[in-house]
Parts: sequence; C-alpha cells; structure tokens
Amino acid sequence: MTDEVQTEPGLVIRGRVRDSLGVALPRAVVTLSGVAGGRHLVKTRSADDGAFAVAAPGHGEYVLVAFSPQLGSQSVAVRLEGVPVEVEFRMDVPGAGTE
Repeated sequence: MTDEVQTEPGLVIRGRVRDSLGVALPRAVVTLSGVAGGRHLVKTRSADDGAFAVAAPGHGEYVLVAFSPQLGSQSVAVRLEGVPVEVEFRMDVPGAGTE
C-alpha cells in the first residue's frame, strides 16, 4: 500500500549528511520525530551525494536525527513555520586531522 501525500513546500526539510571532512555520507538514516520524543514520524536514507528530503506532517517543532553506522548520530531541533528548511549534518570523524 502506497500513500502519496502532497506536502506544501514549507513542510519539507532538505539537506545533506557529510562527515567533518566534507565527504558525503550515502545511505545515512535520517528520521524526523516530535520534540517530545516517541515514534519516528518520517524515516528516509540519504542519497549517494548525502542529500535527503523529509516532509513533516504539519507546522511545529521537530527533532531531525542523522545516523551513520560508522560515525554515530547527530540531532538538530527544527521549527517549521511555512518556510522550507535546510539542514546540513557534519558527523565527526574520529582521529580526523591526526595522521
């Protein structure tokens, strides 16, 4: 069963998942949840270039989390008020800069 929902542009969160060196992280899991926690509202994976887009169910405050099995997770609070939001995750690379 497939539900296609038309979403207004102001409810879409777009962005990229990269490591701290700027390298795209493909297939990172990106989830959108309510600020009070609980279940994930939307879940997707980043594309080969690290890009992702999720559509929120309505205006309000959310928590967006990116997870990479190699680098862990990072979260950011997002407020949707009718304007599209861009988020860039920069996941820390352990030992980066120390050769």
